Amino acid sequence: MSLELDLAVPASATTSARDSDGSRDAGYVPAGHVRQPAGVAHAIVDAAVPALLSHPLTRHYPRSVTAPRAGELHLWRFRCEWLPVPVQEGDSWLAKSERERARLHPNAALRKRFISARVVVRWIVGQLFDCEPRGVDLQDDGNEKLRARHPRDGRGITIDIAYGGIWIVIGIASATLGLSVVVPSPGAAPDETAEKSRRHVRYRSLCNALRYAPVDIDGELLSAGPANCAFDLADHGYWHMLDLPMSGKIRAAVALAQPLTVVHTFGWPKGLALGGLDA
Repeated sequence: MSLELDLAVPASATTSARDSDGSRDAGYVPAGHVRQPAGVAHAIVDAAVPALLSHPLTRHYPRSVTAPRAGELHLWRFRCEWLPVPVQEGDSWLAKSERERARLHPNAALRKRFISARVVVRWIVGQLFDCEPRGVDLQDDGNEKLRARHPRDGRGITIDIAYGGIWIVIGIASATLGLSVVVPSPGAAPDETAEKSRRHVRYRSLCNALRYAPVDIDGELLSAGPANCAFDLADHGYWHMLDLPMSGKIRAAVALAQPLTVVHTFGWPKGLALGGLDA
């Protein structure tokens, strides 16, 4: 059994919590895009267990945590109501384009969620780059995948945002990454097993990372690897995959285009173990 990371399939076939806010669906393929021949996932490859450094979710950013370098990943998890500063101050950080995006959201709850995510992203990047959050230059692809560059030394970081239930999850790295959070829909089939959910969320994380690049993946391969593993995707390179502990039946995963050595987590319980613990 194979899964195709073909992002031209109808939006209804690839809907996730990320797509429900009215932003461009991950299935969108721009006009004139030329498809590349599909590659095949070769196998699970060796992946060392990264060092896990847990930090509490507070409004005092840990000064010891600097902008991620090669092999480093920052993961943040928080509820929509959590902000590092008062609402009015956070709102003043948003760019004109972000305010317009917020204004166009279809309902108040999604608008609030979008604003909360952008305020926290600007606060984090401002701390990493030692600059004012309102001055952070976020390059936005319109689908919650962002890039930012250090104003002085030119170092770049990539940022991905995913939504699931009450949670907002943010991933930050120096390499391409893809986050996915999957929430069971009401009335989901009773045979929707944990294995199927794991396969789905991993598939979605790779979709979000690869963008528009179709690639066949053996579904059994996606569900077989441990919580920390890596895949050889032939022409699409090496991807380190990490399952993220979430509450209840929510599933989350992140895919990174380089071997992971260090993961900083914010908003998960201290002593977190990678591999499906409920939080």
